[in-house]
Amino acid sequence: MGNTIYIVIPVFNRLKFTRECLDSLRKQSYKNFKTIVVDDGSTDGTYEHIQENYPEVILEKGDGNLWWAGATNVGVKTALEMSKSDDDFILTLNNDLTVIPEYLQELVNTAIQEHPCVVGSVSVNIRNVNKVEFAGLKWNKITAKYSRPKEFIPNYNELVSRHLLIETDLLPGRGTLIPIALFRQIGLYDEHNFPHYAADDDFSLRSRLFGYKLVVATKAVVRSHVDESGLEVINRQRKGRKTLGHLRESLSSIKSGTNLHIRYNWAKKHTPVPPLYFMFDFMRIVYSFYFK
Repeated sequence: MGNTIYIVIPVFNRLKFTRECLDSLRKQSYKNFKTIVVDDGSTDGTYEHIQENYPEVILEKGDGNLWWAGATNVGVKTALEMSKSDDDFILTLNNDLTVIPEYLQELVNTAIQEHPCVVGSVSVNIRNVNKVEFAGLKWNKITAKYSRPKEFIPNYNELVSRHLLIETDLLPGRGTLIPIALFRQIGLYDEHNFPHYAADDDFSLRSRLFGYKLVVATKAVVRSHVDESGLEVINRQRKGRKTLGHLRESLSSIKSGTNLHIRYNWAKKHTPVPPLYFMFDFMRIVYSFYFK
């Protein structure tokens, strides 16, 4: 049978996206996988619809307060209980993604070839599948600067023709294959310090400390509803009316990637001079909010 992949998908509403994601998983050429959906209090009938129409899916339920890290941890715990082999994998996947039929096979091929490693995916725009949205990330732990790797090419056909693998400093949870043995070594996502954002980046940095490479497999492609996800919708709504109130909301909401409490937790945990890093980070956030 080979390596079993436990696919963990946290969801909250957006049933349309979840259906598309699960339908794309049904078309995989690699068949040895189990899908675990953690429904964190959806109000649009997501749980009941999956239960009725996707009997192969293992369903877990939350009360709406798990957020990304907590919901993902619920799924990871289920996978750890089910898995009988340290050769298995956990794949974290968001419900606003669809995947190509060869997706799981490409991830496993890279994981075996580059062992020990954590394997991320190239993200393209679902409306324009040749437009690359993500193919790795470089991060400066002093200046708080995030940038694309030198190998990045915005045209997917050109990217994959030049690079089969891209090393990265961080990996998001949007399509990342992780050896299940790694969770047994370093534990779960840090839902205390990073309940909704940065838990995936934090996990990838912890993985590097244990000797695991972080790589993006360019043939492993996820198609993202990048224009329709919550953050992008909010940003479009704010465009042209960026007030102090909107900035305050961005800096304080648990749903925001620029939440200052979470950013300071990140600085304390992963940078050599946290106050300096946090100052640079705050300045970049404010500049991006008003001028980009």
